[in-house]
Parts: sequence; C-alpha cells; structure tokens
Amino acid sequence: MNLGFTGRIARTAAARPWVTISVWLVAVVAAVIAAGGLGDALTQDDRLLVTTDSERAAAIDERLRGSDDATVTETVVVTATDARFGDPAFTAVIDDLVAGLEAAPGVLDVTAPTADQPVPVAEDGRSALVSATVDPGNDPTPVAQAIQDATDAATADGFALHNVGDATTELAFGELAEDTLARGELIGIAVALVILVVVFGALVAAGLPLLVAVVSIVTAVGATAIIGQAFELSFFIVNMITMMGLALGIDYSLVAVQRFREELAHGRTVRDAVAITGSTANRAVLFSGVTVLISLLGLLLVPSTIMRSLGTGAILVAIMSIVSALTLLPAVLRLLGHRVNRGRVPTAHPGREPRAWTAIARTVTARPAVSAIAGLGVLLALALPLASIRLAFPGLESLPADNELRQGVEVLVDDYGLGQSSTFIAIEGAGGARGAVAELADAVEADPAYAETTVDWRGGTAFVDTRDVYDAADPAAADALHRLRDDLVPAALDGTGAEAFVGGGQADAVDFTSVIVDHTPLVIAMVLGASFLLLLVAFRSLAIPLTAIALNVISAAAAFGLLVGVFQLGWGADLLGFAQVDAIAPWIPLFLFAVLFGLSMDYHVFLISRIKERHDATGDTRDAVVFGLSRTGSLITGAALIMVAVFLGFALGDLAEFQQMGFGLAAAVIIDATVVRTILVPSLMTLLGRHNWTLPSWLGWLPRLSVEGPAPEAPREKELVGV
Repeated sequence: MNLGFTGRIARTAAARPWVTISVWLVAVVAAVIAAGGLGDALTQDDRLLVTTDSERAAAIDERLRGSDDATVTETVVVTATDARFGDPAFTAVIDDLVAGLEAAPGVLDVTAPTADQPVPVAEDGRSALVSATVDPGNDPTPVAQAIQDATDAATADGFALHNVGDATTELAFGELAEDTLARGELIGIAVALVILVVVFGALVAAGLPLLVAVVSIVTAVGATAIIGQAFELSFFIVNMITMMGLALGIDYSLVAVQRFREELAHGRTVRDAVAITGSTANRAVLFSGVTVLISLLGLLLVPSTIMRSLGTGAILVAIMSIVSALTLLPAVLRLLGHRVNRGRVPTAHPGREPRAWTAIARTVTARPAVSAIAGLGVLLALALPLASIRLAFPGLESLPADNELRQGVEVLVDDYGLGQSSTFIAIEGAGGARGAVAELADAVEADPAYAETTVDWRGGTAFVDTRDVYDAADPAAADALHRLRDDLVPAALDGTGAEAFVGGGQADAVDFTSVIVDHTPLVIAMVLGASFLLLLVAFRSLAIPLTAIALNVISAAAAFGLLVGVFQLGWGADLLGFAQVDAIAPWIPLFLFAVLFGLSMDYHVFLISRIKERHDATGDTRDAVVFGLSRTGSLITGAALIMVAVFLGFALGDLAEFQQMGFGLAAAVIIDATVVRTILVPSLMTLLGRHNWTLPSWLGWLPRLSVEGPAPEAPREKELVGV
C-alpha cells in the first residue's frame, strides 16, 4: 500500500501508540509549567512598529514633559444617590476611601476635597473626585487591584464609586477579556460536544476532536509563554489561541475520525484503517493546514503588536492542531479500534448512505446554472453594506450602560467637563515663532471640536494642549483631527521653520487606521498569491484555485457586509445584544480576511479532495461532485456549527471589538458552509466539467502532489473478519 508522507507518519505513530501518547503527555506537562510565566510574557499595550506623526509627538512629549518617577494619576469618582458633599455619610465614604488608598501598595499620595477646600466637587454636591498619585512599577496589575479593593471596601449604601485611570482601566478591560474568554470556552465546548455526538452518533468518537483541541490549545499557550519572553505579545493572544484552537483542532480531527470509522465500516483492519486515514484524510488536513498558515502569515506583515500577536497565536495553535491530528490522533485511534463507536446514539452511522446530503447534491448539480446564479445573488446582496464601511475604534459608549468604567467617565464629562480624550501639538524649533504658536492655539480653541486650549513652553519647543469635545468614535472627531493637521497647523506655521507633530488618543487611532489600510493590499496580495500557488500545485488545475479564490473573496465581502449592517447600521443589533457603535474597529476587516480565507480554504480542500478522489476512480465529474458533497456535507456543516458556537461565545462579551470579531467570524463560517460549499462550489464544478481537472501544457513542469492521496484498495476477504 502506497501510503504517502502523512500515511507513513500515521502508521509510525500508531505502531507504538503508548510511546506517541507519552511524548504528547510530556509536551502537555511542559506546556503547563511554561504557562505559569504567561503573565510576565504578555502585555496590554498595543503599539505600531513604524514611526507615525502621533508617535513622534509622544516621543517629544515624553522627553520634555515626561515624569521622572513615571507616576500616573488614578481618579475615583464618588457619587451619591441622596446625600450631598459635606453630609456626614458623604464625608465618611471619602475618609474610608482615602484611608484605603493610602494603605494600598504603589500609592504615593492621595488628594481629596475637604470642607475647607471643596474642590473638585460637582455644583449640585452629588459627586466628588478623589485622586491618587501612583507608581505602577513594571507590573501595574497588583497596584490596580489594590486600588480597586480599596474602592470596593469604601462603597456604602446610597453611594457608587468608580475608578477611572490607566492602571484600573487596563485591569477592568483585562477582566472583561477573561470573562469573554471563559464564556467562549464554555459555550464552544458544550455546543461542540452536542454537535459532535449528532454528527458521529457515538460518544467516544465525539470526544476525540475535543481531546485534540484541548491538547493543541495547552501546548500553544505554553509555546506562547516561551516566545513572549523574547517578543512583545498582546494578552489578546490567549483569546485567539483558545478560539482558533477549538475551531481548528475539532475541524481537523473530525475529518480524520470520520474517515477512520468509514474504513472500519468497510471491513478494514484497525491498522489499515489508520494507515488509509493517514494517507487520505490526514493529507487533506496537512494541505488545508498549510493554507491556513499561509493566510495567517499575512497578519505578521502588519507592523502592529496586536496584529502580530493575533497572527502568532493563531499560527502556533494551527501548527499544534496539525501536528496533534497527524500524530496523536492516529495513536489514540489505534488503541481504540472498534471501540471508537462505543456509546452509540441513533443519529448517524459511518457506513450509512448520507441520503439527505446526496439529495441536496443531486438537486444542485441537476440545475447548476440556476444554483450558481442564486448563490452569487445572495452573496452580492449581503455584500452591499460594505460600501458604507467606516473604520474607527469603539468608544466607551459601546460598553453596557451599567459598566462601572463607562458610568465613571460619564460623571466626569457631565459634572466636570473631563474624561474625553485629549490632543496636543508638539512644535519643535518654535522659539522664533511665538506669535504663530499663539495664533495656532487661538485657531484650535475656536474650532468647535476642541476646548480648554493652552500653550506650554519647554525651551524652544511649544506644546499646544487641548481637550477633545467629541467622543473618539464620533466621525466628527476624525474630521477634526484631519482639519487640524491639514489646515490649522500649516496655516499658522508655514514659513516659520517650526516643525509640528499632532499626538493624543485620536491621533493614535487615526494613524493606526492609516497603517492598517496602507498594509492591506500587501496582505491581500500575499494571501491570495500564496493560496493560488498552493492549490495550483496541489490539484494541478487552473480552474480549482481560481474559483476557490474568487468564491472566498466574495464570501468574505458578504460577511463584511453583514458585519457593517449589524454593528454600523444597527440591523438587529439590539435584538442580538450587540453594541451599535457607528464604525468597525480598524483591525477587524484585515484580521477577518486572513482568518476567514484560511478557514474557507480549509473547507475547500476537504471538499475538493473527496471530489478529486472519486473523479480519479470514475472519471465522472457530476458523480464525483455528488459523492464528495454527500460524504463531506455533514462534516463541513458540523464543523461550521461548532465554529459558529465558539465564535458567538466570544461575541457575547461586553467588549465591542470582541463582539465584532466573533460575529464576523461566525457569519462568514455560516455563509461559507451553506451558500459557498453547498451551492456554489458544486454548481460551478458541474458547469466546468472536465475543465476542473485540466492544466495548461506550459505548466506541466509543476511538481506532482496529491492532496487526496492514493485511492485505497478494496479490502481483502480475510480483512473482513480481522481487527
């Protein structure tokens, strides 16, 4: 039997199954030990790895105005329902809060309003601000937690205390991310188990994909802890590993387990079933995994720590999923043998004819032109809202109304005119242009988007500081920044020799968006080009890679259109519990494109490999399409439903960016598994007929690779009774 590369790997792993399993156990234990240092390896900071206008402004600001002791200010907003400042109850809460903050580690000084100096206190006396000067050190988490604990301890009936500051905000967002991660894991695993039982019809078989997924996630997290000691990685990488690990680990092992059970049902011995599965299903897993990796590599081209972190996490867990599916799974299947079918439930049987999917495949291929037009029409209709996409980071208004951070900032804005982001202009060489600097400050103050503008001189460098009136996600905020950079600054400083750089939160967001947009063509070209070449070599056909790329692009556009419709235009956002923020986070489209293209190619390879395997045996394209779809339809749909459950689990959190990411992925997977794989691919392949399998003579030099593997020989009579 010609097993090929993956078949030989499976046979070797299954020949000494306990040795293979022991190696993986050691790897898992080592990963768990390494993961103990994960907290020191990850950061909540995200920054660009190229120099931008806002970063140059920040560098000048840090050099000339940065605090020597690197302290930060934490503000606690104290609000009362009925009491007023000066009442004994209000005074008692402030005294308790001050005492708790002064005792907290890292707090250097605490400032609070008193009867003698009632500042800052709201005009109606219902709120007051207590400020703490904090040294966060290298790890701000313990300090932030101590401040949060002091705030919680001082809270009394009729009062609400809200922390607003960099350290406590990072802590709050970290907790939200952890809650989202836990919810996504719980929902994803629970739904995955139910779907796997339905698809496989056996409890033991259903547990194997979860085993592979968990092993892949644990080992990837351990590898992340090690890599994070040398490279800057965002804490979002853990969310990415969990999400993609559940999706890919289940996806890859689902295909292999089902093929193994089919071979057993056809009378193969356990050893031969493992070997054939390794040479067919596992080969498809390897090729589809490579396409996923190629797509994810595109994220590493973007000079952003968060994008590279997400790409790194997805790549690590994809590699672990591939390796575990190719080695650990064959060993476990070899030990289980026919016991893989234990715990059977009356939903499916590996040897049973898939009548429903056969009927669907025959219906689609019977009228391929009508099916293709209908499918394309649906995708194009869904893609229409994409034309109105707007990129911007969600503001605090995207958080739930009962979120403490949002409530605290709203009090700062309403009662004190504080809390909005700020903008500043760093002007070097301004010593001889004091009049122009003053003119610029007046022009900024006169602009309706800015308020409370001041000028701060540090030697020959001037800083024009102002407060943003509009929320960061408001389109008017971005318009104001462009007006400041393109009109106000040049009008005041041209000809003076001074050089100005605009910085601040809004400037950072706009520059980040520009970097993402500028690198998008490069990422798209890399992903499309590499995927085309891989499919060209794998299937030795021009039609298959061209149609695959075209369909995946249209499918991604449809998913983006649905994303814009729900979050930006508000289609059903309230019903689904999502935040309507009038914009899509700048990193979401490029991230979704890379991930979705990889997952779509994943399904494509699984489907086409079964179709090609059948076509090589019969030479009939229509029959091969019906056979391939009928044999993979339930698997692709089951895997898609599992991915949807995982992704929607992450979308149910309070962070708008996670909601957009999870919903976008879920929508794209559903669109791909239903419209694309069930309707468009079969109909187009039927229309193309023999052209699916033709390769121009001038490309005959391409190497011969077989995704589907050699066609398995029919089982011999003596194999029908053996194990």
